[in-house]
Amino acid sequence: QSALQWLPIFSATSSQLATTANAQSSLLDALDEALLNDIIEAYITHEPSTCTSPASESATSFSFNWPGTNAASNWFPDFEPFEQGLFQAIMSHTDAGDLSWSIRIGGGGNMYSHFASDLYGETMPPQKHTGSPWIDEVQQSVSVNTVINKKLSAGPEFCPGPNTENKTECKPYFIHQAGAYQEDAPNTDVPFFSPSLARHCSG
Repeated sequence: QSALQWLPIFSATSSQLATTANAQSSLLDALDEALLNDIIEAYITHEPSTCTSPASESATSFSFNWPGTNAASNWFPDFEPFEQGLFQAIMSHTDAGDLSWSIRIGGGGNMYSHFASDLYGETMPPQKHTGSPWIDEVQQSVSVNTVINKKLSAGPEFCPGPNTENKTECKPYFIHQAGAYQEDAPNTDVPFFSPSLARHCSG
């Protein structure tokens, strides 16, 4: 009898939790939208999207749900298991002709897949670049510190000493939007992909 008396309370609590979770999700989405608008609109060259016609909007969709690996992309098999950890969103456009496409966005906001099924398939390289799955050969921004990148003036911590040719080699200093190379074992045995500050898609 005691157990039966608790059942209605548990059901009500579950419902309340679901309502609370939905409310929190809406608030987080609103926060993400505000953050992204603030960042993007700060650029002088920012222009509003021109793809806002009813026909274009109805033919384009997006999802934050992992859709599984696209076998037709022919990714390097050794790196393929890492894609789910990279994935953040997919956007697709359906065209009556041969212009349908889908793009996949990584956590750092970079495009790592562009697939046009009726034209040339996957446009990104297969990622067979040692130690950098979806880190180098993707569409991304790269920030370079021009003051200390491979510069003697950077100081001894960035210039370890002469090499075999008796020339001092200084370390590179740059940040890839997509993530970091796998050059810090065991910390990067699993690729480190850039985290997401905010994500939002209108439409």
